[in-house]
Amino acid sequence: MADNSANGREIRNVLTQDEKAINDFINVRMKKVLADIKDLVEERSEDLIAWSFAFSYLCKTYGQASDEPFKWYKYYLREGSIPASVQLPVLMQIYGDSSVDKGFPNILKKVYANEPAQDKERRISAMKKELAKYLDKDGRLCAYRGSFQKPFGTKNDESRPIEKAFSFSLDESAALHYAVCWFPASAQLYTVQVPLEEVMSYNLYEEDKPVVVLPQSKGGTFQVISQRDVDRSEYHSSEEEKYARHAYYTNFESRRS
Repeated sequence: MADNSANGREIRNVLTQDEKAINDFINVRMKKVLADIKDLVEERSEDLIAWSFAFSYLCKTYGQASDEPFKWYKYYLREGSIPASVQLPVLMQIYGDSSVDKGFPNILKKVYANEPAQDKERRISAMKKELAKYLDKDGRLCAYRGSFQKPFGTKNDESRPIEKAFSFSLDESAALHYAVCWFPASAQLYTVQVPLEEVMSYNLYEEDKPVVVLPQSKGGTFQVISQRDVDRSEYHSSEEEKYARHAYYTNFESRRS
């Protein structure tokens, strides 16, 4: 048996053989997928399926909580290595499969500007069919956003102001849930109208029907058509607050420590 001690003290944080095997597997897998991306770059490939598969594999390797795939994306984008035709769909895939950092709105603006005209036309045409029930008479998308200030009445935190917001929902109840889920000191519910060309992605199959749009602070032109303060009577029960506090700590505060 290996001597896991130094100067008479037991060394506790030592990887087991199984953990070492898993760690080695992850490192090998990461090297392989990064090599795949490098090959795509060198080939100047515009194969969206290949790019999507490579970054999907990268997201699975790092895990959903990691923003490393987004950092790799930013690196290759900065180097001019990602073809304009695949930039937006791959970015939206990364946003859905992993985490992003504070630079996301800037990257979203850049990628939106780089989108080829024919790709934008195809994207808009597809949305007119798939999102028809959510469009107003002028063809703009109706979406909702919940905002909050001071979770649990004491935490110094708040959601993005509406002019910087890019994450919305097609489901009003889902937006309301987001507004009140942390039992904040105050909460608001917004209804907006978004030009279809500024709708970057959407998912009709997820329960909360998320939508990503170009924020106003980065040139987006969505209009707020209504805003209301959420009454405390619309908050969840006090019993649920206990679970919400645990979830808030797990998702936010534990990562800061």
